[in-house]
Amino acid sequence: MTLHWTDALAQHWGIQARLTQLAGEYDLNFLAETLAGEGYILKVMRPGCNRELIEMQVSALAHVRDQPLADLYPEVIATLQGVACVSCLDTDGKPRLLWLLSRLPGRSYAQSAPKTRALAGDLGRAVGATDRVFETFRHPALERDFKWHLMQALWIKPELGVISDPDRRRLLQDIVADFSGVLGQLQNLPTQAVHNDINDYNILVSDEFCAPRRITGLIDLGDMCIAPRICDLAIAAAYVVLERSDPEEALEALVAGYHAENPLLSVELDVLWPLLQMRLAVSVVNSTLMAQAHPDDPYVVISQAPAWQFLENNNLHPGLLNARLRVACGLPVTSSAPAIEKYLDQMRGHFAPLMGVDLDHAPMGSLSVEASCWPQNPFDLPAAEAARVGQEFADNTPVWLGYYNEPRLIYTAPAFRKGRWLASDRRTVHLGIDIFAAQGGWVHAPLTGRVHVVENRTAPLDYGGVVILAHDTPDDQTFYTLYGHLNPEVCEKLAIGQLVQTGEAFCRLGDITQNGGWAPHLHFQLALTIDGIGEDWPGVADPDARHFWTQLCPNPAALLNLPDDKTAYVPTDKAQVLADRRAQFGDNLALSYAEPVMFLRGWKHHLFDEWGRPYLDAYNNVPHVGHAHPRVQAVAADQLKRMNSNTRYLHPARTAFAEKILSKFPPSFEVCYFVNSGSEANELALRLARAHTSAKGIVTPDHGYHGNTTGAVEISAYKFNAAGGIGQVDWVELVDVADDYRGRFGRDDAQRAQNYADQVDHAIARLGAKNIPLGGFIAETFPSVG
Repeated sequence: MTLHWTDALAQHWGIQARLTQLAGEYDLNFLAETLAGEGYILKVMRPGCNRELIEMQVSALAHVRDQPLADLYPEVIATLQGVACVSCLDTDGKPRLLWLLSRLPGRSYAQSAPKTRALAGDLGRAVGATDRVFETFRHPALERDFKWHLMQALWIKPELGVISDPDRRRLLQDIVADFSGVLGQLQNLPTQAVHNDINDYNILVSDEFCAPRRITGLIDLGDMCIAPRICDLAIAAAYVVLERSDPEEALEALVAGYHAENPLLSVELDVLWPLLQMRLAVSVVNSTLMAQAHPDDPYVVISQAPAWQFLENNNLHPGLLNARLRVACGLPVTSSAPAIEKYLDQMRGHFAPLMGVDLDHAPMGSLSVEASCWPQNPFDLPAAEAARVGQEFADNTPVWLGYYNEPRLIYTAPAFRKGRWLASDRRTVHLGIDIFAAQGGWVHAPLTGRVHVVENRTAPLDYGGVVILAHDTPDDQTFYTLYGHLNPEVCEKLAIGQLVQTGEAFCRLGDITQNGGWAPHLHFQLALTIDGIGEDWPGVADPDARHFWTQLCPNPAALLNLPDDKTAYVPTDKAQVLADRRAQFGDNLALSYAEPVMFLRGWKHHLFDEWGRPYLDAYNNVPHVGHAHPRVQAVAADQLKRMNSNTRYLHPARTAFAEKILSKFPPSFEVCYFVNSGSEANELALRLARAHTSAKGIVTPDHGYHGNTTGAVEISAYKFNAAGGIGQVDWVELVDVADDYRGRFGRDDAQRAQNYADQVDHAIARLGAKNIPLGGFIAETFPSVG
């Protein structure tokens, strides 16, 4: 059959190419590759296909040709007769319509990795731009009834019996009910031409090895129709969430990208989740029906397993997700949020004192990654340390405050981690204000509220006693306050629904045996809604989701009668640090990564950035002993208390150190030279070699890096052969790195060791031919660059 269509391609387009069949639900699709490396997509439509559907796609592709997003869509290749499509008989004698498209670069989103937040954002921008352009596209074939039209998705309701598993069937029934509940809202939205099939196999992604992934194409306009534009975004979203541990983050990036190109309305965001789920429900019902009809066709169930996995296992809360997407689009976290925040600001200075006294003069104390060394081990906060957190501030004042929005490393329990590993990313950003004060101190209600939660959470480093109060503004907008690390006696004093009056002393600070094991303090937090967080508020946020959580749980300073800027943590401005470095440092000191990283803490083989994200350090020099090694800290601190001088004077520690080093070596090593760096050590090695041989010539492996002094650079091919380098001097000869994995002599060469060694002899001979005697050979034990 492929040969048949190869001949048709040559006959009608004059293109000689090799065809490879691609997947497709109804039609035949072929990748056509010429000997010159040109690529095309030959589309052979199913028998009886309406020509108008092809004309619609041809018109749509012409519509985008002069738009900025034109590169995302293929170009129609006309036949030798100048028409877009032709009719040919297939091998069964049935007429089929053929048309040809240019091939776009990249691979399908389904087959691409990694699927980053940035890639989801790029997809959102592509979909948003597409819908903006198609808003003005018109064609009669867009008005159609078919199973993939999301507005007509209720066709699956009478077909749910095909799902044999009763739990899965009930799950789909719930999704259908949710969709039915928003169908009226959907039908009131404006409609336009939409792509309607932005699934993970119709999205193309760049596949350059060393470049960030980006969207290179949105293909297959065969399902275009008239619908609200939110349907397009929902369909793309349905596939972006598949097989991800962070579907809400991917959705957030996707929606933000779309909104940047094509601003969304809050009413559209309200229906996104039901639409997303309904698209996946249609997919699994359709694939089940198709599998019954075509049991030997793997394409029909290509997305079924990941779709079921998501539908059955996701724990996304619709209300919380909607709030997150609103924030991603620059909208208020809830419709009532502006009114609540306005009320709190107007009442600032008039609330009852939380601790019974004004806190205007209470000092702030920082437990941040940058300013604090709590805990000593950022992966483990033992009980003894937790009980003393912030003691340096408590020694000077009876009451002190901990910052809101502050990144801290003290949250080390598994519950804070995003993954199962000790060094997984974790929640670090404090969402409340801490009031550190003496145990037993009374806490007063800043305003009247109803008890929403009162309980004792006894896990180590949890809250101990905790209370959540619900409050109403004069306009009947409800918000909530949380009080944590209390004496659990509060559970006996308060009941759900009980009214707590303004200024009432309703609970006390717990001691370390009652409050989760922390130094006595109150965690005070505000939430503008509890939809999606219920009774278990996160008191600490993921730094990558900080913007959302600080909108949901804003700074509660107003309730303490304090200005926001007193209690809000202000991180060091990384952009300013970068600008200062560029202004004040020489250009020879390069920064790693396109987006430079700012590290503020270290422990063993990990580094932590300004927001507490951990990074495995397998690069810097310190990991020989580990960052912040307690023994090294202690010895260095002890010596700095005494003196710091050079080697011109006697000191027993120097000779003891030399003796211990020499004890690790053979007896022929008799003398130590103490230096400050690898560059200085290699510079000294050159001097020693030349002093011994009275010769200058050096043999060294290619790509080597031996330091940044003048002499070390002259023997470092990584430096002298780089852009702006001095080039190879005549007294240096290079040999290959003895690499049997990627080198010239591989593991299948039994003589590889001898062959690499022979290169050294040849290099010495080349020096001799220039009348330069050999002074030495230098090589890295483990090549580090190049």
